[in-house]
Amino acid sequence: MNHPCHGRPCPRPVCARTTANPWKPVRTPARTPLRGMTSGPCATSPLAGHRTPAHVRLLAQQIAEVLVGRRAPEVLNRHVTVPVREELRRLRGSVSCAIAPRLSRVFHQPLGAAGVEASAVIGCDHRARAFAFRLRREGQRWICTRLETDHRR
Repeated sequence: MNHPCHGRPCPRPVCARTTANPWKPVRTPARTPLRGMTSGPCATSPLAGHRTPAHVRLLAQQIAEVLVGRRAPEVLNRHVTVPVREELRRLRGSVSCAIAPRLSRVFHQPLGAAGVEASAVIGCDHRARAFAFRLRREGQRWICTRLETDHRR
C-alpha cells in the first residue's frame, strides 16, 4: 500500500507522526502527560480532577438506597434540604430492585466554587435507572438541594 504522500515529506503533521506505524493512535495532549515533568499542573495524573469526589459518590449511593427502599430518608437529614427529604419520602421504594443497588456510573460537574451537579445510574436486576442531584457547600458539609429522578409523577 502506498503512502498518500508517495514517499515525499508530508505537509500534514499527523502523517509525519505516524509514518513509522500508520495504525498507532496519535497522542492527545488532554490525556497524555508530558514525559519528564516532575512539577506543575502536568505532573499529576492525566485524569486528576475528573474523578468523582468521594462525598458525591457516597451521597449518590445513599440516595440510591433510599430509592430502592433499603434506607430511610431520615438518615440523610443532615445532608438534604427539607424539600429533597420530602421528595425522598415520596420516592422511597419506587425503584424495584431485588438486590442491593449498585451505582454503575456517577458523573459530576462543578458549579462554581461551592456547588456540584451530579448524576448517577443504578444497576438493578436487568434494568438501569437514573437520578440527578445538586449539592452546595455549607461550612464543612455538602447539602443536597435538588433531586430529579427518571420516575414518572
